[in-house]
Amino acid sequence: MGFLVGVDIGGTFTDCAVVGDAGGVTVGKAPTTPAEPAEGFFSSIRVAAELLGLTDREMLGNTDRLAHGTTTGTNAVVTRSGARVGLLATKGHADSIRIMDNTGRATGVPLEELLHPPSSSLPAPFVERGLTREVTERIDYAGDIVVGLHEGELVQAAADLVQAGAEALAVCFLWSFMNSEHELRAAELVSAAHPGVHVSLSHAVAPKVGEYPRMATTILNAYLGPIMGAYTREIESRAAELGYRHDVLVMHCNGGLARGERVRETPILTLQSGPVAGVIATGEFGRAVGAPDVITTDMGGTTFDVSVIETGRPLVRDETVIEQHRLFLNMVDVQSLGAGGGSIAWVDEVTGTLHVGPQSAAADPGPACYGRGGTEPTVTDADLVLGVLDPDRFLGGRLTLDRAAAEAAIRPIAEALGLTVDECAAGIVRVVDSRMSDLIRSMTVQRGLDPRNFTLYAYGGGAGAHAGLYTDGLGIRRFVVPLRDAASIWSAVGLATADLLDIHEQPLFMHDPFDPGTLTAAFDALERQAQGGPGETGVSAKDVRLERYARCKYGLQVYEVQAPAPDGPLDEAGARAVADAFEEVYARRYGEGAGYRQAGIILTAIGVRVHGPVRKPAAAGASLAAETPEAAAQVGERDVYWAELRARTPTPVWNGEQLAPGNVVGGPAVVELPDTTVVVRPHATLEIDAFGSAVVTAAAGAGVTDPTGARG
Repeated sequence: MGFLVGVDIGGTFTDCAVVGDAGGVTVGKAPTTPAEPAEGFFSSIRVAAELLGLTDREMLGNTDRLAHGTTTGTNAVVTRSGARVGLLATKGHADSIRIMDNTGRATGVPLEELLHPPSSSLPAPFVERGLTREVTERIDYAGDIVVGLHEGELVQAAADLVQAGAEALAVCFLWSFMNSEHELRAAELVSAAHPGVHVSLSHAVAPKVGEYPRMATTILNAYLGPIMGAYTREIESRAAELGYRHDVLVMHCNGGLARGERVRETPILTLQSGPVAGVIATGEFGRAVGAPDVITTDMGGTTFDVSVIETGRPLVRDETVIEQHRLFLNMVDVQSLGAGGGSIAWVDEVTGTLHVGPQSAAADPGPACYGRGGTEPTVTDADLVLGVLDPDRFLGGRLTLDRAAAEAAIRPIAEALGLTVDECAAGIVRVVDSRMSDLIRSMTVQRGLDPRNFTLYAYGGGAGAHAGLYTDGLGIRRFVVPLRDAASIWSAVGLATADLLDIHEQPLFMHDPFDPGTLTAAFDALERQAQGGPGETGVSAKDVRLERYARCKYGLQVYEVQAPAPDGPLDEAGARAVADAFEEVYARRYGEGAGYRQAGIILTAIGVRVHGPVRKPAAAGASLAAETPEAAAQVGERDVYWAELRARTPTPVWNGEQLAPGNVVGGPAVVELPDTTVVVRPHATLEIDAFGSAVVTAAAGAGVTDPTGARG
């Protein structure tokens, strides 16, 4: 069988993971090329192919699956470089996007801005006011047509918008998710008159109650349509030219892969899909090694991403906030922080305090030590100054770091704070790691989850170097760097091994006790609709797995919780199981006793996930016997500044590729791999487990002292 290849474009590097039949992972890394992301995409593939002794053409010609996690859509949103969108709405309702839901100034705004109202503002819309048109039509809450679609009005409105410069159209009619007839007819008329214009329909993009978030989601989908269409077609074309013979698959934020055509219909589902791929990889690996409860932490060049896997399932959410707009997006719950290797350190002129991020040096120019013109101090510069990174072996020697440039960048901040350069570098690291620790705390403790009951996985290029600090204070004494160097491209591993996934959902309003006949009929109809998925993705129908779920809430609540539903025909016990599952999930998420059954339970929607499983490499364990590493695995010693010791200390440096299962390394130590570094802090030990992962355990009572001497 051929290779499984995953490519993940990050803010600083583009990662390629090539998985062979035996489960081995080959790592390919190349700088991200923001202006032409496809260049970095194929450069990473070329690097991986060379490590396998192949050309990119030879490798892709022998590849069964090429999957991609892209930041193209996210970058278009952040830089406001998407398409000009025109909006077609039900007469009298076009201004819903501006009225929002009375929370626009507060949605997604940091606390410090909320406490200073003059600094807050409504978000900039993704559709200009002059590019909205209203159309006569009306469907009621039951899906009955009250006023027919005025087709002449619609055709004229679409023509006006296109003439005014609209490159994509969003169609959002009232209650269209209960009856899609008018929106489908609108798409037919627009496509016939303007075949090159992307059309997004609200009933297909966000079939849920909530006029404003449904409209905002549809508009943003249209905003991304043209740019994602052009990008995915370029990737498909260039891959085909290099001999790849199958569909290029793209990760959705719901945790599954989809073909390019599906991505072009709903490009909004690619937002934040890169971090999701790492969560999926962790879930698969966790199941294989018997770790169903995991905290995932991904530190890259630009962001730090955290998610939680509970009982083998990633936590999911149904809404998200992007650029202060509330959107309906069914996605794996990944929370991100502007904190990574490229995060810039700075001093607040008013308070004189040290801050790190969210600003980033990104890939261009990058940290000062990269020697590409960057002058501002970053976390990577601090790691280099502290001695954690080897300037000559960074990225396996592919990039030489300039220590003098890193010190020069940090020195002005050190002088402003009255610290030595070493103390300032340690302070930069401590500040960024404290922010990361706070994010983990918000994803666990603030949700009623005890982080001590979870295994923490640290992946991405920088996590192994920082996990010993950002787990400090959370009661987490152990973290895992999965499969050693594969951890640096873990999201790409997830792309290579993730299942195909499609989700079908429809509104259904019922009060508990739910009628089993109505519920069974609705699920059966939805499953028949979902049957087209396997044929489109190339997965055999016998391998496809359907998974039911229901959205429920307590009476008078606004937000819903997703709960599993039984398969097959439902009797009264089966219908009651849906309500019981909702209460179980609710209690797990919000705490025992938080529910209020007396208010009644309301079912608002049902859904079916269509899983198309793909071939998975085996997680091969080795015989394990704790032993001292071979002497040859220690490649030297260098001075490292340890905040715990408040001094530079000669520290052993180990070649991680030469450490075998069962090997134990005592701290302080630095374990180097071609694309990541694992730091073993004083009073900690590292052991290579049976699967080749690096497991770092801190001694009981160990803690970190910051540069001023305060206990961390």
